[in-house]
Amino acid sequence: MSAKRASSARSRTERAIVTAAVSVWARDRAATLPQIAEAAEVGRTTLHRYFPEREGLVRAAVEHALEAIGGAIAEAEPHDGHPLAAMRRVVAALASVSEAIMFVFGDQSLLRDVVPTADPALPAPHDPVIELIRRGQAEGVFDDQLSAEWIQQVLWAVSYTAFEQVEQGTLAKFDLTATVARTLERGITAQAGERA
Repeated sequence: MSAKRASSARSRTERAIVTAAVSVWARDRAATLPQIAEAAEVGRTTLHRYFPEREGLVRAAVEHALEAIGGAIAEAEPHDGHPLAAMRRVVAALASVSEAIMFVFGDQSLLRDVVPTADPALPAPHDPVIELIRRGQAEGVFDDQLSAEWIQQVLWAVSYTAFEQVEQGTLAKFDLTATVARTLERGITAQAGERA
């Protein structure tokens, strides 16, 4: 086998292990490395060859999950089109990476342990969702009496709750995006003219 093919096979195996870790740990924080090896369809010795320590796999899984979330948001193109349409695309993008979100945000210590604390002297990192919300506020689409950060936190909280409801079987997966979008757009009470 050529060095290039060996490197490609190694990369695929490592990715399978990390992806399995995100999926398994999203549902069960206490899952063991042998359980992850089984989910990745690799042997225990193979997993240990790639990740000798649990902490290394946790770090790789968090980094993979954050990349997946960031990539999904970028693909939703939140900077394009009407803010409501862009927000709906963001919600759909978040739904497409729900396991990654449940894994990373289900245990805040993961972020504290893996993601370095930002230097307050440096400019804040680019956040396309915050920019979308601010654009929507400037255009009079989103409530400008709320901070963009608050609206973003509500988006994350409602999305996370919807993902949990899907896992518990109380919300159909195909209803997830519409449910989150409706909750964000209308709030939790109906408009005055629509009350029964």
